Amino acid sequence: MIRKLSHTEIDRQKWNAIIEQSAYSSLYAKSQFLDVVCPNWEALVLDDYDAVFPIPIKKRLGISYVVQPILSQQYTIYTNRTISKEEKNEFIEIFKRYKFVRISLSEPLLEPTKEKSNYVLNLNKSYQDLRNNFSRNTIRNIVKAQKKNIFCEQLFEQEQAIEMLLANDTANHYTPYKQPIINILQAIEWEAYSITDGTNRYATAIFLKLGNRLYYLFPASSTEGKEKSAMFLLIDSVIQKYAGTNLIIDFEGSELEGVKRFYQGWGAENNPYYFVKRIRIND
Repeated sequence: MIRKLSHTEIDRQKWNAIIEQSAYSSLYAKSQFLDVVCPNWEALVLDDYDAVFPIPIKKRLGISYVVQPILSQQYTIYTNRTISKEEKNEFIEIFKRYKFVRISLSEPLLEPTKEKSNYVLNLNKSYQDLRNNFSRNTIRNIVKAQKKNIFCEQLFEQEQAIEMLLANDTANHYTPYKQPIINILQAIEWEAYSITDGTNRYATAIFLKLGNRLYYLFPASSTEGKEKSAMFLLIDSVIQKYAGTNLIIDFEGSELEGVKRFYQGWGAENNPYYFVKRIRIND
């Protein structure tokens, strides 16, 4: 039986266990991440957490909207077993009862969908083997950065990592989300790296970590950092650090061609996800 539960009714231990055990295991579906980005989230839960489906909810004038939360990418049905066609259809039919839906899914569970790109790089090869798959442009930019007398160092203090991220955020992407980012870093394992010449900081990236996946969620380069190709050096340093392990860098995705080329330039593969927008108007 599938139950619809509010976030306050969720057994967090059972919820996070099934998220981590799922083939689609995802940072975005962890309860502590959902609590930050969508405090009023709901969920569909099959039996004793045999399968779960997070529903990010916003409410306006008493109406529930399913809306993709800030700083998150995709959701799906999470399970550690093969669920039957009937069980999957039951999840979908309950989900369809929401009148307004604007969400991205790991699978094309609803129609119509728009396919979107998500690039991932498996680091289970030697660094040289990984480098052999870099594009010529990527290698050229790594070499360019190496000639600028800059280097990569890891940041261990949360306050410093956020300070450096915002300082390099010339496009002002993250400043409006400073408090949610702080809350996320307090709840989720993370690693941060910065490119410096010993005095100035030119690029910073904060990766969130779940299982064997590093999420490239918060990158920023200053104007001078872009001129120095600093982010190329940062990513290359992380790849060198973890080459030969079972870690995967999840670059996330972008519909911007320049950003796509940046991800593809590392030899990353596209694992698409699916955007759904639907309005139920028949009742």
